Amino acid sequence: MKSKNSFVRPVILIVFGLLFGVGMVAGFGGIAKLNIAFGQSDHVMLGGPTPNIPQSATLESINTSFKAVAKAIQPTIVSIKVKTEAPKIAKKDQDGNNPFKFFFHSPNGGDDEEDANPFSQPQGPSEGLGSGVIVTSDGYILTNNHVVENAAKKGGIIIKLTDKHEYEGHVVGTDPTTDIAVVKIEATGLPVAALGNSDDVSVGEWVLAVGNPLGLESTVTTGIVSSIGRYANIFDEARAKVPSGTSIANFIQTDAAINPGNSGGGLFNARGQVIGINAAIATRTGMFAGYGFAIPINLAKFVATDLIKMGHVNRGYIGVNIKAIDQTEAEALGLSVPRGVRIDNVVKGSAGEAAGLHEGDVILSVDGQETNESNQLQGLIALHHAGDNVSLKIWRSGKEIDKSVTLRPRSDVASNEDDKSEDSQRKGPAAEPMKETATMDNIGVTVRNLNTSEKDKYDTKGGVYITNVVPGSEAYDRGLGLIGKVVTAVDQKPVKNVDEFEKVMGNCKGRSIGVTVIDDKGDKRFVAIRVPKD
Repeated sequence: MKSKNSFVRPVILIVFGLLFGVGMVAGFGGIAKLNIAFGQSDHVMLGGPTPNIPQSATLESINTSFKAVAKAIQPTIVSIKVKTEAPKIAKKDQDGNNPFKFFFHSPNGGDDEEDANPFSQPQGPSEGLGSGVIVTSDGYILTNNHVVENAAKKGGIIIKLTDKHEYEGHVVGTDPTTDIAVVKIEATGLPVAALGNSDDVSVGEWVLAVGNPLGLESTVTTGIVSSIGRYANIFDEARAKVPSGTSIANFIQTDAAINPGNSGGGLFNARGQVIGINAAIATRTGMFAGYGFAIPINLAKFVATDLIKMGHVNRGYIGVNIKAIDQTEAEALGLSVPRGVRIDNVVKGSAGEAAGLHEGDVILSVDGQETNESNQLQGLIALHHAGDNVSLKIWRSGKEIDKSVTLRPRSDVASNEDDKSEDSQRKGPAAEPMKETATMDNIGVTVRNLNTSEKDKYDTKGGVYITNVVPGSEAYDRGLGLIGKVVTAVDQKPVKNVDEFEKVMGNCKGRSIGVTVIDDKGDKRFVAIRVPKD
């Protein structure tokens, strides 16, 4: 007769085996299905290792931090009520092509101060609401130029603190180029915002936007930094009296909810420091659509300091027209990868001309900081005064060289006057070109020789005029017909007429080349074109 233990042991083993089998199916069934679906072995690993992100923070501690930051920063933001005497300006984005707009709230109706009929007569004073950041305890306040630019000289600006105290403010100075302004009130002992370092801002970090959207005072919203160094075409250059192409638009982009009335308010990091001055939103409705733009605080601080000291900004300029480089242009310039910004034109009498910069040079860095976008270069130069020296790393003719540039104020740049001395010194009749027109089917462009009036109009002694660009061709896709009208150089070689144009183009088959063109405004531009082999 078998003992009782002899029956128990097999039963235990069977039960254990069943439980283990069930566990295996429950624990690995999902992976088994994936392996079957992809026809792979049991050892397939999907995904990468988990990022090494600190996990010490709890939801409660994050909540406590946000409350503490909000409480600390709210008193440093003011409401700005502006009464204007000027007539309202026509809205520039009626056709919806420009989704970027300022967000200065008009309580009189409409989303902002630009909604009036441009042909209507002034209807008396209008009012708008914006925001500002207190930057000194004795009453200096940082805001946007577009908030206060049209304020009435007497009683046009009323500043309201979070404790309900109201003060009359006056404009210390404005800078339309960066959309920054400084306003002063007569007060002491004010709470002052801590200013951070916008160079340290990273995509993905938490931010808080504080302002007075839609007349709702002292509103706090939160989000993350969506992008940095963002270009946004928000400046109304005619309205702001900014020379074309000089606006500095190097923004921090955020998804923190901001609306009309937030103009001039602060964008704060999680430490309670201002990292940007809210300036605009991307929208087709006039209200928040997920994207806001703030002027980096380092730039705003630089401008504000000059405005407080001098009432204006002593800004330095290189004096060049620039453009970012794409893959085709990089190949045409001999760069292994697209980087830097190309100089399309050096202004006569500018700091760039004095330093020996050339049309076709590529600026790779400023004082060791890479410059791969035009607005990035503008933002770096904007942090310097006229008279400052900057070190540029230049790509020229296949190699890197260094250039030191002493920046000059814009007023020192001489006008680009016609210089016909070379023509007047020519002796004897000029040789007539053999051909008047030429068509390059491989890139889809037709050109002809310039006449005398066109040479005068475009201020050039030679070149060819673009008469047709075939839709869908290489020249069309690269925008040659839209960017410029007159070709003056191909592959860094001057072309005086159709014969020279054809000859140079014939030697460029199978590679990318640069074409220098002059646009309707007389500015030189660079277009890269990939010339087919056949």
